[in-house]
Amino acid sequence: MSSGLTEEQKRRIEENRQKALARRAERLAAQRGGQVGIAGPQVKEQSPGNRGNLKEGNNHVRFISQHQQNPNSPAEQKSYLQKNYNHYTANQQMAGSHGEQQKNCSEDSEQASGIKQFPTTIPDSLSYSHKHYLDASGQEHGQQALINLGAFQQPECYPPFKNPAEPSHPRLIDNGHPDGSKDLQSQNKSAIKYVLPPSSATPSDSEMLINTSRPTEREGGGGASQASSRMQKLTSSAGAGSTCEAASCKKPNSVTKGKCVKYGEDRFQVEIGYNAELLAVFKKIPSKSYDPAMKKWNFSLEDYSSFMEAANQLSSVILAPLEGENAVGLASGPHFVDSRVDVKSLLKMCKNWKKPSALVKGKCVLISRLRFEVDIGYCAEVIGAFKQMGSRNYDMNTRKWNFLLEDYPKLMEVLQSLVSVEVEPLPEAVIQTFAAQIQRSTSQTDVPDADLSVVDSKIVTSLMPFQREGVNFAILRNGRLLLADDMGLGKTIQAICIAAYYRKEWPLLVVTPSSVRFTWAEAFHRWLPSLSPGSTNVIVTGKDNLTASLINIISFDLLSKMDKQLKSTFQVVIIDESHFLKNIKTARCRAAMPLLKAARRVILLSGTPAMSRPAELYTQIAAVQPAFFPQFHSFGLRYCDARKMPWGWDYSGSSNLTELKILLEESIMIRRLKSDVLSQLPAKQRKMVVVAPEGISAKTKAVLAAEAKMMAKGYKSKQQEKEALLLFYNRTAEAKIHSVIEYILELLESGNDKFLVFAHHKIVLDAIVAELEKKHVEYIRIDGSTPSAERQSLCQKFQSSEKQVVAILSLTAANMGLTLSAADLVVFAELFWNPGVLIQAEDRAHRIGQTSSVNVHYLVAEGTADDYLW
Repeated sequence: MSSGLTEEQKRRIEENRQKALARRAERLAAQRGGQVGIAGPQVKEQSPGNRGNLKEGNNHVRFISQHQQNPNSPAEQKSYLQKNYNHYTANQQMAGSHGEQQKNCSEDSEQASGIKQFPTTIPDSLSYSHKHYLDASGQEHGQQALINLGAFQQPECYPPFKNPAEPSHPRLIDNGHPDGSKDLQSQNKSAIKYVLPPSSATPSDSEMLINTSRPTEREGGGGASQASSRMQKLTSSAGAGSTCEAASCKKPNSVTKGKCVKYGEDRFQVEIGYNAELLAVFKKIPSKSYDPAMKKWNFSLEDYSSFMEAANQLSSVILAPLEGENAVGLASGPHFVDSRVDVKSLLKMCKNWKKPSALVKGKCVLISRLRFEVDIGYCAEVIGAFKQMGSRNYDMNTRKWNFLLEDYPKLMEVLQSLVSVEVEPLPEAVIQTFAAQIQRSTSQTDVPDADLSVVDSKIVTSLMPFQREGVNFAILRNGRLLLADDMGLGKTIQAICIAAYYRKEWPLLVVTPSSVRFTWAEAFHRWLPSLSPGSTNVIVTGKDNLTASLINIISFDLLSKMDKQLKSTFQVVIIDESHFLKNIKTARCRAAMPLLKAARRVILLSGTPAMSRPAELYTQIAAVQPAFFPQFHSFGLRYCDARKMPWGWDYSGSSNLTELKILLEESIMIRRLKSDVLSQLPAKQRKMVVVAPEGISAKTKAVLAAEAKMMAKGYKSKQQEKEALLLFYNRTAEAKIHSVIEYILELLESGNDKFLVFAHHKIVLDAIVAELEKKHVEYIRIDGSTPSAERQSLCQKFQSSEKQVVAILSLTAANMGLTLSAADLVVFAELFWNPGVLIQAEDRAHRIGQTSSVNVHYLVAEGTADDYLW
């Protein structure tokens, strides 16, 4: 044989020798367990005498060949790989004159893999086209022997396998794995930590790795066992191992970094350098696929979680998830995926979510009944988590991501697993209210009609469609609600109907501003004809009995003065203008809150629940649903943009208002604007407001009583009657001043920015103007003394002003020729002899340019001239 071999020939000879070793090892494992390991089947140790040979063989099993004879010949690869499972044709230890040459030939392989190579004698005449192999006994076999398995016999040093399940190599012990054979990496610390391939590796090297893990039917590895091998748990072969006996097998610690990227619509690709442990994981994924052009592995997104779970157990791999998402989060088996969400589990997320060491902080915010938004700064891990949600949507205007509520549990579980990320969850009140949407169950959108057969038919038939919806909403919420309809939409009639539905639970308490106490009493008798005349009790002084009648009406101010009588609870309570309770520190609020929390039915009425800031809503929310926000501070942090100041907390700000509005409308509040129901409204809505003649002297009261008595008796002539009525009219103006001013101030407090006030007597006009100046409220005044040239400019000022403006107008001087359509509320502080004058005054607001229904309030005082003029 010729002694001259080129270095290329020597290198290729050594490569094919290693491939033969790997094929033989895989065949042994296939016969034992019926399946192939991740990096090649295991070989159990034989007799101690052959340990030297097995050590070398074991090392070669770990180094799966990175080359093939002909990369362009798949048929040859398949035949070569599959047929070599049956024979161990590699040379274990050989001696000869060419040992030194073989040592040099395999030097590159030793340096790359860290595996000690034993010297092998290689015939000089061996060429690349016809390779010779020597077994342990010195027998020479060529390439034909590898192909023609029928003529090849097992080496004598390896006894034949009598039973595939019987270990023939005791050194590699089975540790009880369910598949009958443990992967090599569980036997050796570097078992699946493959060395990097040589620089001359071909693009199809990894394709050979795929083929080596596919046992054929003739080897006992049919379709059933193959499927079983693919579906076995990944973690059983990832990250486990023990130290190698041979010092040459030890490998210095190294970390391979990479990332996952999207690959098509339903797959992902792993971009990473060569790593044996990770390759072992790759081959366990059922949906694995190798792209020879890209030289990358890709998998189905369905296997993403299980893949990341196994990859995260590898200490030698740092793998960034899809677009930076934290792999542990998705791979940890979320509790909420594909199962009915446990609301209690979600509520636990609302506690202890803060992470002091977090570098990125954000919060979840509700943006609609079905979607929520995550407000957070840029973070690659967070963006990766976002992109895993099927309902994700990026809003270009807000530059924020939003998702369906049904994805909230899964997303929060992922985000909370990120150590460097802190995300404030949705409040408990939102979780409880929107549990149906989060659980993917059908949420009720249409409010069903309530059975109002127990209520007087007169009020039921008088309800407009939107008012009937308000009653249905209240009954669906068990009589606890905040009715926040715009002014003029009939909150009073809705409240009476709701209270009448729970008539069996009366006595009823109505808390209202003092100026409209008698208006409520009149409304009850008008809409509920079944009530007896003495069933209403209007509390006028603190000495009156609060529970004297079926319906008890009291003002806010008197309520705080009747602490002793408030010990008895009312089951049904109506609070008119509930925004009067906005300040928890006021006496009226401290007196009302215990009553409201003890009552079964709470009906709050307010056209402006929050006049200027969200903090004003807290007491009203707590009155209807105390469990929503037990502590004001948590409410303030979420919706009042609470800030810690040197002197304490500042809750005067606002934040997350959209979420607050959605939460309230879904749970306790119903609000309709005039523009929403304009088609159901008449052009004008007239309302009589009964006020009490208060704040007048005893002398005036006596004069009024005498005048009323004389009017009742009658006069001898019409002239006397006119004179008496005119005097009575003047006395009435004086008697109504206090009540008129009080009513106007209540309108201002309720958020009415622009309205008209008509009066006849100068004493009334002057008193109203004086009070407005005292309260620093902007106004215009047009009466008989106003020059004609200034009237138009005053009207223009009222029309164009964006501030709060009140127009104080004379009934006789400003009842025609003026356009004041910027207001949709007209208040008549006094009545007039001629009804035509009143109608003309109404039309100052009801003119071309008016886009809303006009509300007209007539203030009428009992026991005065109004009884005769009305």
